[in-house]
Amino acid sequence: MTKFNESGDSCKPSIDLSEYGISAGISETIVSTGLDTPNAAPIGIIRKNKKIFVRIFKGSQTGENLVREGVLVANVVYDPLLLVRSTFFDIESSEFDFVDIGGKKFPVLKSAISWVAFRCTNLKDTEQTVVSDLIPLGAGFCEANKRAIPAPNRGFNAVLEATVHATRYKLSGEEKYLELIRHYETLASKCGGENEKKAMKLLYEVIGL
Repeated sequence: MTKFNESGDSCKPSIDLSEYGISAGISETIVSTGLDTPNAAPIGIIRKNKKIFVRIFKGSQTGENLVREGVLVANVVYDPLLLVRSTFFDIESSEFDFVDIGGKKFPVLKSAISWVAFRCTNLKDTEQTVVSDLIPLGAGFCEANKRAIPAPNRGFNAVLEATVHATRYKLSGEEKYLELIRHYETLASKCGGENEKKAMKLLYEVIGL
């Protein structure tokens, strides 16, 4: 089922974001941008004090697309390999579908369980980031994956944390981030499955270990 706010196919005046996996606090998603040439990167969608917003680093392709096009899609994904690949590599165009909302074709990851498309407003520049308020435009489930919603898995969460620290290590080269990556790799190996182990192997290759 797909719900829209601003198209002729509207079935509800507003969208319950929690229904699609965007909860209070910071929801870790893979954001897709680029209406002509899709791009994907892990980005947290923030819900705080009835506001929905995002912080994106300047100089990133995601940030440039957001400023130029004013829209993004938050994909809820439980694929640890895709998490690592979208952090450090370009995602193939064949991994996206397009959904029409108000005459625009929004890129949605085929492997997502659910997605929410947003309009970006009230952009504010900080020294290192662009901050934007988000207004939901549409949301839906990828029917092929809808029944595959997993129980919480510490292995997947460990890959997520290790990936965050890997980005920091790539930027700073500080040894403390390697120690944290190794810590979460141990947890991913104990609690995760084959995909989590493959994701950690790829992550180690990215950082040169």
